[in-house]
Amino acid sequence: MDYELESLLREFKSPLTRMIIIKGVRRVGKSSLLRVALSEINTPHLLLDLRAVGPLTPEGFYDVFTSSLSDFLSKHKGLSKLLKRISGIEVMGVKVELTHKKLITLTNILKEINEWAQSENTSVLLILDEAQELALIRGFDKLLAHIYDYLNNIKIVLAGSEVGLLSKLIGEGNPESPLYGRAYIEITIDRLPRDKAEDFLKKGFQQANIKVPDHEIAEAVNTLNGIIGWLTYYGYHRLKMKHEEALQKTINEGAKTAAQELEHFLAPRHIARRRYIEILRITTRPSRWIEIKRSLRATLGLEISDKQVTNYLHELVKYGFLIKKNQEYVVADPLLAEAIKKGYIT
Repeated sequence: MDYELESLLREFKSPLTRMIIIKGVRRVGKSSLLRVALSEINTPHLLLDLRAVGPLTPEGFYDVFTSSLSDFLSKHKGLSKLLKRISGIEVMGVKVELTHKKLITLTNILKEINEWAQSENTSVLLILDEAQELALIRGFDKLLAHIYDYLNNIKIVLAGSEVGLLSKLIGEGNPESPLYGRAYIEITIDRLPRDKAEDFLKKGFQQANIKVPDHEIAEAVNTLNGIIGWLTYYGYHRLKMKHEEALQKTINEGAKTAAQELEHFLAPRHIARRRYIEILRITTRPSRWIEIKRSLRATLGLEISDKQVTNYLHELVKYGFLIKKNQEYVVADPLLAEAIKKGYIT
């Protein structure tokens, strides 16, 4: 990912860039890319991993924020005095507690961080990993717009795998959105092409000082389809066990993880649940819209309107379960496809 890394580092350093969007389906390496980039620069940063608390709630978000802010203070102790003057926050050494968990408290904290950054002649990166979850927190888009417009020493970095929700958060195509029309840099992370996926595993095994036959690496890449998270998982297990066992363990455990993510999506969609599952079953192989509609009618024995079919597909793409390429839809994650084939989702 040399090109993506160079692009990200360039935008981190550019004084003209106010917001960076990093997009890509689950487990293609967005978080890893971010962490590598942060290790190569000295720019102060607040990194909020919004996966850390499971399905995001306002309470969970504030917990992640205070944890990140405490970590920030441990590295930049001079900020503590500034934060102590804010109502709704308690600062004990480098540990932070919010007594008022409201967006106005966050706004005031970020204002002080912006002033501190200005006095230090630096900028601060506010990094929100799996940022699409913030679309569920009322008013957060307004906070991001305020940061963009008024806190010039804070740069916003949003990374997300549910591309449609991330686009909604930043107001793409919606003039009523607080962030609509704000310029941003977009970096898209795709799965590794075959040659780079094989090279990734080979270099990993070289660093671990073990020799793995080329045909085993080829089979792993064929099965895991260039998704760097699953390749890493396989590589980790391959250090401890034989190829067949490591690959099967990756498939089984990965399929269960993917199934859990899909269950989270399906949970509030009781009425359409069977239709979503059937669409995913159809699209375990690349399928055109008309093929999907015909298969739905044949399998479910229902006449589903064109609009409904389109809406179902749109939702699955928006949440990162399907990708659309050359007018065909296909399940984005090979191990989600495996979960569907194995009947983990019913």
